[in-house]
Amino acid sequence: MRLPRLGQPRFTARLALVLCGLLTSAALVRAAEEKSSPADVRVGAYINSLSDLNSTNNTFTADFWLWFVHPRAADLKPLKTVEPENAREFRVSLETTEDYGVQRYHAAKIRGVFNHAWDVRNFPYDRHELTIDLSEAQLGDDRVRYLADSANTAVDPALVVDGWRVEKIGIATGVHPYQSNFGVPGKTGGSRYATGTLSIFISREAGGLFLKLHAAVYIIFLMSLVTFLLDSSKDGFFSARIGLISGMVLATVVNSHRVSAALGGNNSLTLPDKIHIVTLLALLLTLLVTLATRHLHNAGKSPQAQRLDRIAAPVCLLAYVAINLALVQIARG
Repeated sequence: MRLPRLGQPRFTARLALVLCGLLTSAALVRAAEEKSSPADVRVGAYINSLSDLNSTNNTFTADFWLWFVHPRAADLKPLKTVEPENAREFRVSLETTEDYGVQRYHAAKIRGVFNHAWDVRNFPYDRHELTIDLSEAQLGDDRVRYLADSANTAVDPALVVDGWRVEKIGIATGVHPYQSNFGVPGKTGGSRYATGTLSIFISREAGGLFLKLHAAVYIIFLMSLVTFLLDSSKDGFFSARIGLISGMVLATVVNSHRVSAALGGNNSLTLPDKIHIVTLLALLLTLLVTLATRHLHNAGKSPQAQRLDRIAAPVCLLAYVAINLALVQIARG
């Protein structure tokens, strides 16, 4: 005997309702998960040019392409909400937004003037990490998370910066915590925002520049050694020694000011400053030897005075060369 089939439509309807409820619940759970987890935003850059590397104003100028890629469902506008934290000027042009499947791509050409604390203590052997600091300005790290697009971040191979060598480029991402919620109603404690840092590593081309800056002071020192050949027992030669040393001190000070002007009057004690100070100390030593030999001559100890001149000249030369080599080696790292 066959069972009646009158209950099958009612059973099918109930089954459909159960399945619909399960699907709806799964969709709600998935939506809640998507809302609770931040959207991953890949950020990268391509450096086109660097210019106006200015240690006086503590700035540099850069032109580059900046891009962001994120899931299209997130519906973000990262080029509108990004904040250049260390920029004095920041101009955006050629902005574009395109969809590639489930991904959305934003890109723009950037030209900006950025702050950089130039450490010129090792000038002209100085190296620098120029940074462009970016931050999400509106959505917290619970909504947006930056990921570094290191594979595509690069510098134009044709980029030439006069007097500098571009060594490498890198990009890193993180989170910046703030000790404030910026007055957002209903929010307590601090806040956190996604950040990205574009780093450009450069070094100065120092070879010819070093000689250009220090040729004069080295010639001055070598000329000071000639004074050891003048017999300080004779008034004319003694006066000549004093006059030559005084003139060399003045020339060294003038050259030091010229080099400082080339650096924009930086207050740091630079390698050229150290070399000029060592030269002034060497000239002071030459002056002291001159006075000592004059005193020995007047005391009737001419042989001792002549011996002092013969010993002082090579000792002063060797000490000066050794100190300069050490200073340069330290600066070169």
